[in-house]
Amino acid sequence: MSRFGLKKLLIIAVCVLFVFSLCSCNATGRYEKRDLDEKIIVHALGVDITDDGKYEVTLQMLAQQGSGSSTPIDPSKPNSATVSQIADTIPAAIERCETDLGKKAFLGHSELILLGKSVSDISPVLDFAVNTQGISLGIFMAYTDLTAKEILDIKITSGTYSAEVLKEIFEESKKNGTSTECELIRHIDNIENTNGTTVMPIIKKIKDNKKTSDEEENSSSDESFGNSKGESSKTKAGNEKVENKSGKGSQSDSSSESESSSESESSSESESSSQSESSSESEGGSGGGEESGGESSQEAEVTAFYIDGAVIVKNQKPQAVMTRDEVIGLSFMNNGIAEQTINAKIGDTLTAVSVGSAKKDTKVSIKDNKIVVDINLNLSYEFYQTLSEKEKKTATEKANEHIYSLCRKAIEKALKKENADIFEIHSLLNHNDYVLYEEYRKNQEEVLKKVDINIKITPQI
Repeated sequence: MSRFGLKKLLIIAVCVLFVFSLCSCNATGRYEKRDLDEKIIVHALGVDITDDGKYEVTLQMLAQQGSGSSTPIDPSKPNSATVSQIADTIPAAIERCETDLGKKAFLGHSELILLGKSVSDISPVLDFAVNTQGISLGIFMAYTDLTAKEILDIKITSGTYSAEVLKEIFEESKKNGTSTECELIRHIDNIENTNGTTVMPIIKKIKDNKKTSDEEENSSSDESFGNSKGESSKTKAGNEKVENKSGKGSQSDSSSESESSSESESSSESESSSQSESSSESEGGSGGGEESGGESSQEAEVTAFYIDGAVIVKNQKPQAVMTRDEVIGLSFMNNGIAEQTINAKIGDTLTAVSVGSAKKDTKVSIKDNKIVVDINLNLSYEFYQTLSEKEKKTATEKANEHIYSLCRKAIEKALKKENADIFEIHSLLNHNDYVLYEEYRKNQEEVLKKVDINIKITPQI
C-alpha cells in the first residue's frame, strides 16, 4: 500500500473514532437527563419528633404544577409542596417520602434544615447532614418555636418557595445582628471546639398581619425546646396536596424595639416577610398544622416569617433561649454588624443613629486567678439628620450605653447563667495561652467560670 493510502486510512480511522466518541457522549447526556427527571429537587428539610420518639421528616419541593415548560413557575402564586413521613430514623423517613412521591429525593439544592421545637438532641440530625452525600456544608440550620412541618407547609406568594424566603431573611438578619451565623459548617466548627455548644436562630411566623401584645411581651422568653409532647402531635404523615384559596393575602411586616435604661432604644427593624395563602389537605383527611378540611376556603391565613431570638445548644441539646437583644449583643461581640439602627433621645428630640462594626480588638490576660477577656469594639456612627457637634456627642454616648447594655445581657445569659461558650473563648485561649487551652479542653465547665469579659466601645464618627 502506498504512503498516500496509509495516510488516508489513518484519517478515516480517526474520523470513525471521533463519531463513536460523540455518540457515547450523547448517550451519556441522555442518561444523566433521564436520571435527573427521575428525582425530586428538595429545597428544605424539616425534622420533628413525635410523641413516641420517632422522626417526622418534611421535604419541601417545587409543586409539579409550578415547573416545566408547559406550566412555568409563577412567583405570584404558591409553587411549593411538602410531603411528610414518620419513621425510626431520618433516612428511613425520607425513604418513605420517596415511596409516596415515586421518585428519589435530590438534596444537593437544599437550603435549609429546620428543627422543630420537639427536637431535644441535634446529634442525629448533624450526623445525617454530614454523612449524606450532596448536602452542602453551607446549608442553613435553625430552630422554630412550632413544628418544622408547619413552617415549611406555608404557601407563600412573595417568592417561589418558603425556603428561598427564609434564606433571604437569614442573610438580612445576619447583617443587622438579629441572627447569628447559622450555616452547617459553622455549627460543626462550634460543636467540635466547645464540647457541643452552638447557637441556632429561631424562626417564627406572624398570623393575621400582626403580633398580639402578649406575643410581643413574651417573645423568646418562655420557649421550651426539646419537648416532643407539643405541637408535633398535630401533624399528620403522608402526601400533601396544595390547593389555592380564593381569599386575598396581604404582606406582613414585623418590627420590634428594645430600650436601654439610658432612654436609648433600638429602632424598629422591618423584618423580612412574605405574603402567603396556606391550605393543605392530606390524602383521606385534614392537613397538618393548624388548618382542617372543614374550614371555609374563603378565608386564607396570612403568615410571615421572622427571626426572634436564638437557642443555646449545649452538649448538642437545647439549653436556653436568648432574646433578640441578647442575640444583637452577641453579634456585636462575635461576628460584627453591618448596620444596626439605634434611637437616641437628645432632650425632647428622638434621632436615629446608624451603627456598624468597623474593627474588633481582643486581648486575653490572667488577673487574680481569672481569665480576663478585653474586647474593644471600634464602631462607625452615622446620623440620619443634621446635628451639632454637641448633639452628635450626646447621641453617640446614648448609643454606646445601649450597645454596652446589649453586650452585658448576652454575657449574663450565656456565660454567667448558662456557662456556655458562645463567645469563642476556646479560640482565644488556643491562640493566646495553649496551657489554658489544654485545661479548657479537659474541663470546660470549670474554666468558663473563671472567665470575665470586659467591653469597651470606641466610636468613629
